[in-house]
Amino acid sequence: MDEDLSVAIDNHKTLWLTEISRVTFEDQALDDLGGDGGVFVVLEDVAEGTFEVLAKATSIWAGESLLNIIASTLRKPPHLTLVS
Repeated sequence: MDEDLSVAIDNHKTLWLTEISRVTFEDQALDDLGGDGGVFVVLEDVAEGTFEVLAKATSIWAGESLLNIIASTLRKPPHLTLVS
């Protein structure tokens, strides 16, 4: 994935569609997700200093669709942020 996608939940929390490191995969004991390859839906809380993997997306497009659905419930018009 060349760029990550994100949607701000509030002033401290951001939902990301991103790749994760092997260290994050191992630290969060995500073995049931079938490997550290692919893209993941992650909740970052800068106030708490946490980066929690919520799910593994079946594809980039599925993950993007999920973030678009969430973004549309948070604000009008829906807005994803492209991060290079």
